[in-house]
Amino acid sequence: MKCTNQFIKPIGLFILWCFCPLWVIAQNITVKGLVKDNMGEPVIGASVLQKGTNNGTITDMDGQFSLSVPANSTITVSYIGYKTQDVPVAGKKQITVQLKEDTEVLSEVVVVGYGQMKRSDLTGSVVSVTDAAIKKSVPTSVDQALQGRAAGVQIQANSGTPGASSAIRIRGINSLNATNQPIFVIDGVVVDSSTDDVNNNPLANISPSDIESMDVLKDASATAIYGARASNGVIMITTKKGKAGTASVSYDGYVGWQNMPKHLEMMNLQEYAMHYNERTEAQIVNHSNAFVRPDLLGEGTDWQKELFSNAFMMNHNISVNGGNQTVTYAFSGAFLD
Repeated sequence: MKCTNQFIKPIGLFILWCFCPLWVIAQNITVKGLVKDNMGEPVIGASVLQKGTNNGTITDMDGQFSLSVPANSTITVSYIGYKTQDVPVAGKKQITVQLKEDTEVLSEVVVVGYGQMKRSDLTGSVVSVTDAAIKKSVPTSVDQALQGRAAGVQIQANSGTPGASSAIRIRGINSLNATNQPIFVIDGVVVDSSTDDVNNNPLANISPSDIESMDVLKDASATAIYGARASNGVIMITTKKGKAGTASVSYDGYVGWQNMPKHLEMMNLQEYAMHYNERTEAQIVNHSNAFVRPDLLGEGTDWQKELFSNAFMMNHNISVNGGNQTVTYAFSGAFLD
C-alpha cells in the first residue's frame, strides 16, 4: 500500500502540471481597439462580438471598444454598409480594424424621401406615371398629365385659364381652414403649394415633355421624412437629365384645334318666355312684362355659340443634352399658345 501511494502522488502532480498551460491559455484578456471606415474615420456603433458567442459590445463616439475575450479567440466586427471582418486576437491587447464598403449592400439601400427606391421593395401606396404615358396625351400642364392616370388621386381644374392650378386631392379633404394641396418634390427640391389659389400653381413653369417620371406617395411611412407638410401626400417629379455621349437635339410639338365636344340643348327665347309664364301662373315667380306675348319673340341669342368657338393651339418643345463622364448638361425650352 505504501508503494502504491508513493506512485500515485507523483502521477497526480504530473497530471496537474499538464493542465496548468491549458488554464493559462484559457484565461481572458481585455482587448481594446479602434474601428475605422475606408476613409480612416472612426465608426460609431459598430458591433464587436466574440465569434461563436453572445459576448460582445459596440464602439463608442470615438470608434473605440473594449472587450474581455480568451487570448486565442476571434472577434467579429460588423457595421451596416460594410463587409464583416473576423480578426484573430492571438494574445494581442490592442487591435485596429479598418472596414471595407460592401457595394452589394449599399445598392440595396432605399432612400424613400428622395424617390430612390426599388419597385420590388415598396411596401407603401405609390402610384407612378412615366413619360411614355404622358406622351400619349396632349396635356398643357403637369397636373393635367396626372389626371386620370393615378389611382386614388382626384384632380379637378379650378379654371380654364392656361397655367391655372388644379385642385389635387390625394387623401381627401383633411383641413377646413388650411390647404388640402399636396407638396411637390421636384428633383429633390420641395415646392410647397401653400394655398388652393387658382393662380398659385408651382407646376405651371414645368413642361410636361421635360418630365421623366412622377410618383405619388400616399402612405405615412413614405412621407415621414417631410413631416407635417406631407399630411396631404407627396408628388415627386423627376425631370430628364443629360447623359454622357454625343450631344443630341430633340424636338416634339403639335398643332391643333380645340372645340366643344357637345353643345347642351337649351330653350330659345320664345320657349323660355312660355315656360316663365307657366311658372308665373303657378305663383312660383313674379309676373314679367317682358314675356306678355311669347309669340312675338324670336329665338334670341345662343350664348353657347357666342362663348365657345374653335380655338387654334400649338405646342413646341426642343431640348439639347449631352456631356462626358465628368459633366452632363440638359437645356430645354417650350412654347405653348
